[in-house]
Parts: sequence; C-alpha cells; structure tokens
Amino acid sequence: MIKLETLAFRYEDAENLALDGIILSAGPGRLVCVAGADRSGKTTLFRLLNGTAPRAFPGERSGTLLVGGLDPEAHGHSAIGALVTSVFDDPDSQIISLTVEEEVAFALVQRGTDFDEIRSRVTDALSRVGLSGFERRATGSLSGGQKQRLVMASALALKPRILLVDEGTSALDPEGARHFFTLIREMTVREGTTAIVIERDLELTLEFADEILVLHQGITAAQGAPGVITQNPELLKGLGLRLPAWLELCAELKARGALSGEIPASEREAIDLFSTLATVREYA
Repeated sequence: MIKLETLAFRYEDAENLALDGIILSAGPGRLVCVAGADRSGKTTLFRLLNGTAPRAFPGERSGTLLVGGLDPEAHGHSAIGALVTSVFDDPDSQIISLTVEEEVAFALVQRGTDFDEIRSRVTDALSRVGLSGFERRATGSLSGGQKQRLVMASALALKPRILLVDEGTSALDPEGARHFFTLIREMTVREGTTAIVIERDLELTLEFADEILVLHQGITAAQGAPGVITQNPELLKGLGLRLPAWLELCAELKARGALSGEIPASEREAIDLFSTLATVREYA
C-alpha cells in the first residue's frame, strides 16, 4: 500500500536534504510509527505521503514513492484524497463545519455516500471517540481535546485505505492519547487500513506500532519492530527522544550488568522481567 525506496527530498533553496535514502514498505493492516526530534524529517515525510510536497511545499524529490500504487507527485489532489485521510496536530486547521455532525458527515457527502449510510457512520464514529450527544454542538465551542477527537471521528467515518497522522495526540491527555492509538489500531484490524503515524511519545509507539522508523536529520537512525528499537536506548536518548520509564529502568539494569540478554519490547514484558528479577533476588 505504501512503498518508499531511497526516498530523498530537498526543499526549494535549501542547502541540505530534508530526507535522504528513506526505505519503507507498509501493507494493509499495518501501523507504522515515525519518531524523531524536531527537524528530523518527520513532517517532510508526512507532506510527501499526502502529496502536499512538492505541490504546496516546493522542492525536488528523488527515489520511489508510491501511495496505494500511485505517485502523489504525479496525480492530483482528488486521486490521492480518495485513498488518503490525513489527521494533523492542529485540529483547527482542518475543522470546517459549524456543528459536530456536519463535520463528520462533510467528506462523506462530498463522496456521494448514501444518506442512511452517512447517518450510521456519523453515529458510530462519534460513539467510538466519546462524543455521542455532541451532534448539534458548535465545533467552535469544543475544547482542544474534543476537537482532536472530532477530527479522528471524521477519519473513522471515512474508513480510509490509508491514514496519515501528524502528532495527532498533541492536544490529548495521556488517557485520551492511548484511546486515540487504540482507535487507529482498530482501524487497521477492522478496515485493513494502512496507518502511518508521526508520534513523539515512544511509550505509545512501542505499545501499538508494528514497525517504528526513527529519523535524525533526514536519515534513518533506527528501524524495525518495537523489540528491535528497544535494544539501543542510549541511541534513542542521544537522538533527543524521551524514553518511557520502564525502558529507562531496563537500560539502567543493563548498564549495571543486572540484565542479560535482550531488553524487553514492551512495558508488559518489562513488568514480567522486573517481577522475575525481584523474585530471584528475594530467594538468593
């Protein structure tokens, strides 16, 4: 569904490449998270995938970029828009309707979806994001977190083949952010959606992602399943990423020689390990 081969991009009049040599393949049902510090190339990758670069952000691209079998640079906005739904970090930049239900229904109406199907999808999507009862609420009256959930409801209603998310949890509290990722995972399972999510929170990416791509100054610094990424916590910290507490502890145990073998891939595995180590120490 998404294929990148030695993808590179330089913005117009820029001296350095914003992206250089990126390789990625993601099929239906896959959730890929892209992590990195500021100016690592995350946003540039997002723009290339949704076709706004180089159309709205001029520059020169090289390498292969296919989204649903199409090159976004060679096809118009309508062709890519039929395949791709984007969620941005600032919900105000994409909410255009006066009421909540109108916002969720808007793109469905534009696509000529049957009225009964629109009503069903709007009801279901608002229920899944926790906004049932908000149908007639003015979008301008919502909080930042509610607006972000509304944007996600609009994405859910579309049942997109490809979902692109640019730090969509930025306006959410920890519980809301986890629910946001849970909804994305549900989309990949229920609809076979291919999801590419830019996210700063490594705790969430390690828990939900099938694959993680870590960028640094436009190049790939690390890539693989969560269990691969966790093996080099010092590299992650050196790239300006904040480690979840459990991974920090694993790194410290590894440094002290108290942990042999591989570092756990998830918080659940880490908790099991800590319990085992505590038991061994208790009976030593």
